[in-house]
Amino acid sequence: MRYISFFKTTLNCLIIKNILSFFIFSSFFFLFLNIQLFAQSNPTTGTASYYANKFQGKKTASGEKYDQHKYTAAHRTLPFGTQLKVTNLKNGKSVLVIVNDRGPFSKNRLIDVSFIAAKALDMIQDGTAQVEIEEVHTKQRNEEKKQPEKTLALGFYSKDLEHIQRPKGYLLQIGSFSTVDHAKERIQELESMKIGHPCIEKVEIKKQIHYRVLYSGFSSRNEITAEQKKLKKKAIDSIVLPSK
Repeated sequence: MRYISFFKTTLNCLIIKNILSFFIFSSFFFLFLNIQLFAQSNPTTGTASYYANKFQGKKTASGEKYDQHKYTAAHRTLPFGTQLKVTNLKNGKSVLVIVNDRGPFSKNRLIDVSFIAAKALDMIQDGTAQVEIEEVHTKQRNEEKKQPEKTLALGFYSKDLEHIQRPKGYLLQIGSFSTVDHAKERIQELESMKIGHPCIEKVEIKKQIHYRVLYSGFSSRNEITAEQKKLKKKAIDSIVLPSK
């Protein structure tokens, strides 16, 4: 009986030890698995593509209409309104975009950016680009947005944000943006095209602030219309504002 009791005790110890070992192993395994899944749930590098022209004016998942001249993007999981810094890993160029849509629907894509953002990243010719995305901290973003809006009243401003009078003659509007920084970026992107004299108009439309990028220096309606046609060939939409 003594040997049988010893055998049972030993067997119970082995069973308990194996169960404990299995429990510890399982815990570490599932912890590792969760870490891997969490790391893969929101990857920060991958392939970016951009919206085709056919989506212009169509509603996004957030309810906003897609505007190819605004710096927006589609992401599968990040909340609407999230601001991302997108960097083209090939050339180092980066741009800030706001998530307002869901996608991309291709498993091999990380993010879809608007046409204007794709131009800033210099990825139009290739169609796609390997990018890194980084979320801009909300507090930092709000502080950056509040600064110009506190100091700028409604009206016209130079590209250096100096208050000016409305330019004379016809004006060519090339984009309207929710932040003054995006308007300034638009002017920088068009600088090489030598369109005319750029300025920014801060306006309030339906209780929302907009920063319109405007160009002046056209001597006649025919001259500004000719410039508008040139821009259209380069997939850049514009609006002619009458002289006042």
